[in-house]
Amino acid sequence: MTSPARKLVVTGATGKQGGALIRALLAQQQPAQPFAIYALTRDRTSKPALALAAKPGVHVIQGDFANPEAVFKQLGGKPWGLFSVTMPMDARREEAEGKAMVRAACEAGVEHIVFTATERGGQTKSDTTPTHVPHFRSKYHIEQEIRAQSTASPQEVTWTFLRPVAFYENLSDDFLGRGYVAMWRLNGLERPLQQVSTTDIGLIAADAFLNAEKEEYRNKAISLAGDELSPNDAARVFKEVTGRELPYTYAVVGRALRWMMKEQLGVMFDWFVTDDFGVDVQALRKRYPFMQDFRTWLAEESAWKKA
Repeated sequence: MTSPARKLVVTGATGKQGGALIRALLAQQQPAQPFAIYALTRDRTSKPALALAAKPGVHVIQGDFANPEAVFKQLGGKPWGLFSVTMPMDARREEAEGKAMVRAACEAGVEHIVFTATERGGQTKSDTTPTHVPHFRSKYHIEQEIRAQSTASPQEVTWTFLRPVAFYENLSDDFLGRGYVAMWRLNGLERPLQQVSTTDIGLIAADAFLNAEKEEYRNKAISLAGDELSPNDAARVFKEVTGRELPYTYAVVGRALRWMMKEQLGVMFDWFVTDDFGVDVQALRKRYPFMQDFRTWLAEESAWKKA
């Protein structure tokens, strides 16, 4: 017998992580446990939103983190799940709106929350240390709000925290991508940095919803990284895969970007030197064999992917 569809609100639905989750759910969910996916977007008439609305089981709703109560009123019933991904450009606003979304979801009756935060130096440090990086700290505080609300809510609320490292997708074929590599190179050409594909984040988020009752996801935090490589490593792999040199801009531009966007980027890149991520990449790849290393991502998903 088919169970009633569970209502799942996906924030950032037209972005990388939310979009990856929706693709993974549509590919993996079982008919006996269907989801009614409510894809949240600021503009339901945009091309990406219209493309989502054409997919079976996907309902596009308009709204944002500034008025979370209005989001859940559009469901016509209580939500079963929430996928929350917050924007890091203004850490204070991110924290306030992220916490408000959690409270609204719990008041609406949500049962399971998957929140994508950030890795903060390994499992123990990530559980206990906000760090001084503004958007790392804001996500830590949202995690704490989820823990508190899950205890205070009249219904049982469980959660899964996904803590990704830097994204491969930062390496884009444009000025921002070249600026990212320039900033990365300033930390040392042989200094490794852990990175991950947003597609893999979506796949693991989907698994967390599909298996929310299982011990591996129930009230658990999982740090995510698919590879660990230095700028020199990345340049070598890039040349082997694409036949081209790894694109980057002048060091002075990298320094300027780190200075102009100190809160969003500068403090974080400094933290990569003084502290850094702490994922056991090999153990994680054994747990999730599908996770892409940098070479695979370049060949299959990047702007330079093979035809």
